[in-house]
Amino acid sequence: MACPDISIIVTNYNYSKYIQRCLRSCINQKYVNHDVIVVDDCSTDNSIEKLSPFLGDIKFYQTPKNSGVAAAANLGVEKSKAQFFIRVDADDFVTSQMCYVMKEYLESNNDCFCVSCDYYMVNNGEEVVERKYAEVDDISCGIMYRRDLFLDLGGYNPDMRHKEERELRKRLSSNYTINHLRMPFYRYRMHDSNKTKSKEYEQTKV
Repeated sequence: MACPDISIIVTNYNYSKYIQRCLRSCINQKYVNHDVIVVDDCSTDNSIEKLSPFLGDIKFYQTPKNSGVAAAANLGVEKSKAQFFIRVDADDFVTSQMCYVMKEYLESNNDCFCVSCDYYMVNNGEEVVERKYAEVDDISCGIMYRRDLFLDLGGYNPDMRHKEERELRKRLSSNYTINHLRMPFYRYRMHDSNKTKSKEYEQTKV
């Protein structure tokens, strides 16, 4: 079987309530040869049970200990064999054409390290609350990278439990060449357990 062109990397910690919706959207990408890599960061809920129906359609790994999203994402990137990768948080979901369009963009712009897409903020009923522009309100997911360059430049800092994407941009500086597609492929779910609402996230310095 040929190596996939794209890996969708899903990092999970205690998002059993949402992960099945996330995986359905990742698996059902159109017009691309892709795989879905799930990295569980030692969840303490029933996430593994929720993953069971999908084990034939995903590649599954666990971190040795709870280490944070950067370490979990790095593990997923290391396990990938694809030319490109994109991250999706386990409580979010994406549209079916996301990978195809973003891959086409990177293949047509060889000087671009990565490309981001816009996103909609949605509630638990998956109703759109707000349109967000990634070039203004950036998030860590919904960004497609050239995997080889990402690894050559050191990947995420594994010590960053939060804000790993901001640290990456700051560290790489001029080497971080990002373009933006004003197309809202990503759905950012708002709920009480968003990691960005935690005190630990707010106190993380970059």
